[in-house]
Amino acid sequence: MSQANLWTALQQSALVGAERLAVPAIFTQGIDRSAPASQQALQAALLQPADSKAVQLLRATAVAAVLERAGWQPGAAQPQRAVAAVAAPVPPPAKESRPAPQGEPLLGLLGEVLQGNAPELLALALASLDEAGQRLPYTLLVPALHQGRQSVELRQWLTPVLGERGRWLAAQNPQWAYAHGVQETADAEQIWQEGSLEQRVALLQQQRDTDPAAARARLEASLKELSARERAPMVQSLARGLSGDDEALLEKLLGDRSKEVRESAASLLSCLPQSPHSQRLAAWLQAMLCQDAKGEWQIEPPEEGNKDWERDGVTLLPPAYIKGQRAWWLQQLVELTPLGFWQQQLGKTPEQLWDWSRHSDWKTALRQGWLAALRAQRDVRWLPLIQSMESDSRSSNLLPLLMAKLSAEERETQWLAQLQAKRGKSAFIEAIHRIDETMARTELLSPEMSRWLLDALLGTLQSRQPAGNWHSWQADHAILACARRLQVGDLERFAQLWRAPVAAAPAEPEPADDAAALVVPEGSTEADIAKLKQEQQARLERSRLRPWDDAQVLAQLNRIVDLRLALQAAQPA
Repeated sequence: MSQANLWTALQQSALVGAERLAVPAIFTQGIDRSAPASQQALQAALLQPADSKAVQLLRATAVAAVLERAGWQPGAAQPQRAVAAVAAPVPPPAKESRPAPQGEPLLGLLGEVLQGNAPELLALALASLDEAGQRLPYTLLVPALHQGRQSVELRQWLTPVLGERGRWLAAQNPQWAYAHGVQETADAEQIWQEGSLEQRVALLQQQRDTDPAAARARLEASLKELSARERAPMVQSLARGLSGDDEALLEKLLGDRSKEVRESAASLLSCLPQSPHSQRLAAWLQAMLCQDAKGEWQIEPPEEGNKDWERDGVTLLPPAYIKGQRAWWLQQLVELTPLGFWQQQLGKTPEQLWDWSRHSDWKTALRQGWLAALRAQRDVRWLPLIQSMESDSRSSNLLPLLMAKLSAEERETQWLAQLQAKRGKSAFIEAIHRIDETMARTELLSPEMSRWLLDALLGTLQSRQPAGNWHSWQADHAILACARRLQVGDLERFAQLWRAPVAAAPAEPEPADDAAALVVPEGSTEADIAKLKQEQQARLERSRLRPWDDAQVLAQLNRIVDLRLALQAAQPA
């Protein structure tokens, strides 16, 4: 039985129930000593006494999972020629071009992170290794490759630090195929011809930064040879250095066989206001706009869809979960039209447009379309509106994209203004939380901004009763964000908050014992008064708590700080 069939059988038994659908008989008829060791291990797991068939099934699944991680393929004996093929010598990995960091403490901390104990720190740790020109130690390659299999986003930071042995190891396991590629020192042409998909996309992005025309020509020449899975991310890489010179290729891709490629091409064309695609979309929307007797703009989508829309990226038939064809059409048309159209046609700012939509029957379609368009076009003129939507979860994903369009100085000027306005207030915690959400995953504060924030934190948290509720999940998030975002040089002083706290200020007098010190409702009994005193004392005690008074938060803080300091210390001189 092949590995795939084995897993299918185990899954089916688990889903239907082991009592109703038994596992394959080959695993329950005793241990076959002539079978591969992997099959014998599964048979032994199923034959051992258990309280129920379900327990046996779970035990067998656990054994199969361990065997899979070890690289074995449970199954029947293979023909001799197949065994010989499997046993054929595997070429050794190429010589490493990067050193690995040294030190048992660092390896232990990296191992903890790669086991999933601090997922928010993993990308930063990998990026730090890459920035230092280092690679992952060999002992951590398997858990690292496993993490990359689970997270596509993580691969951009993982693949550069796998080293030659990591890429060699990825070639031995189909589940790690995403990381298999040519040597890091290979030239551009070899990477393009033989590299992994991630390597080729990275090459295309790098070339778009230096020579957009050459990158476009490279992609166009290879389109016929690429699968849809390969074409989609490569077309998306044209977003770098996008210009009118890319229009012809993108217009051509509107007719691609792959839906994802067509959607990417339409989205990129919406970022080019002068493109024929954008002009067509704008004309269709313009036909839906009119002014009423009071001069107010109204929008009314047509009763019937236009077949010409389909080639430009509009799907006429809505998904089953969408109610209302006309709203569905309007949302897509808005999404694919340059945002500048609305300001030019209606003469309104983004804030005014948002308010205008409030009075429309098509408010939801308009707003969802604008937000989707903003994700692709990243028009910074909409930034003030998105920043004002603090309580709207839709803004949290858009803010980092828009803030990335600003220069580092412009971003930090905005952040500093937000923090200064809320320093000494309970909203200071939320301001830190909000800034963290607007930053890229591996971004750090500048040295100046880092020092300012650290000074503000020390001044706040070393006081006896700081403003704000520092015993809350928001405060936990904020202080952990600081551990990730501050400059490494500020971390030791930051860690003094919990490792060597400043002596508390002299205690204030305890609340007076007499009932007059409390606001007591008329007619309260002595028991009521005693309860009020207890509640007052409990509030006072809670106000003295800090995030690191929670053992879990303390462990996270120490892990982040220790790992970042260890990575810094392990960098080559």
